Amino acid sequence: MRRSCSCVLVVAAMALFGCLALSGLEEPTESNSILRRFPGYHVLTLRELDSETRAFFVKQFPRNSPSAVHADFDGDGYLDYAVLVRNNKSGTTKLVILLCSGNGPCKTVYELDVSTHSGSVYIRPVPVGSRVFQTDAISTSDHTSPGRVHSTRIGLTYFEQAEAVLYWNPKLQRIEEVQTGD
Repeated sequence: MRRSCSCVLVVAAMALFGCLALSGLEEPTESNSILRRFPGYHVLTLRELDSETRAFFVKQFPRNSPSAVHADFDGDGYLDYAVLVRNNKSGTTKLVILLCSGNGPCKTVYELDVSTHSGSVYIRPVPVGSRVFQTDAISTSDHTSPGRVHSTRIGLTYFEQAEAVLYWNPKLQRIEEVQTGD
């Protein structure tokens, strides 16, 4: 009896770790730390996406989470977070970007309400060295190109509607957006 209880606890712990890893947050303390900043919210799950978006995402990005990116966005050597969170009561969904450093808690530097597209929105990492171009639908004189970015960027996709890349602008000390598709 005692051995079966131990096995159940091990399996439950592995399942919890697996769920967090799939959401892009490796440890329970990371997930709790981020969600404490947004009381009443949870990380948007794959199940909450509409069936077409979910099928596309699973096929194209089988090892990624549609709702969490954990990478160094500002090039300071510390891992940061981009997370899609949804309010448990209102259904309000937003993209939040938190920059972390070695000397204190992570700081929220960007929030975007994506509630109207919560069933079709997902995020993914855009690696250093990837080329990013402004869509032809937007005048390039109104928007600057990120140029050479020395850190991971965040791809924001509204499935079959629009795409953008978010990146840290070190000169302006803020997140900027380049619309890459319409």
